[in-house]
Amino acid sequence: MHHNILTKWFQVLMTTVIIHLFVSGTGCSKEYSCEGCNMTAPADSLPIPVTPPVTSELPVCPSCITYPDPVELNQWSLEAQQSQACGIIDTAIVSPERTAFTFYGPSACSADTGMVLTVYMENRVLNQDISNITINRSSFYFYDRVTPSDIYMSRQTVIFPVHIDRYDHQTKVMTGSFSGTVFRSNGSPASISGGKFKVKLI
Repeated sequence: MHHNILTKWFQVLMTTVIIHLFVSGTGCSKEYSCEGCNMTAPADSLPIPVTPPVTSELPVCPSCITYPDPVELNQWSLEAQQSQACGIIDTAIVSPERTAFTFYGPSACSADTGMVLTVYMENRVLNQDISNITINRSSFYFYDRVTPSDIYMSRQTVIFPVHIDRYDHQTKVMTGSFSGTVFRSNGSPASISGGKFKVKLI
């Protein structure tokens, strides 16, 4: 009995101490007035950074400035971020059903970079002559073998159109163009324009 009274008394005492500490620790603090104070903000001693100019993210390639237009067989060219890129097409593959094709090849001035373009023909088959059609199902990559990610890549959620100017089924030669929005490895958008190609699709 005596033990129970001491226990209850101790609990009441501890509760009182905790409430006192809480109230004294969270009480109102005095507000200070600053009438007549000099409120001028201190001058920033750091200079304002200058916005860097847009620079090329592609290998600088003077020969692409005067690249033939239209491009010759098994060549490609494009413009991106105020820079020209061009190169050869060393590989071209057509699906067995001839409903899709892909081609790729290195840049003219850097063998470590290059372009890959894959086109899904949208219910068309490459078994006859085709001219003047735009295909919206395509994938574009501008790769860099030195870094772990592509310089530019398209996304499935953003249309990257490819225009087929002409496909001659007898010669298997296709000429076309492409342009659209692509994305850098950090996710920011970039623009590809003036893309041209001429490829033999065996």
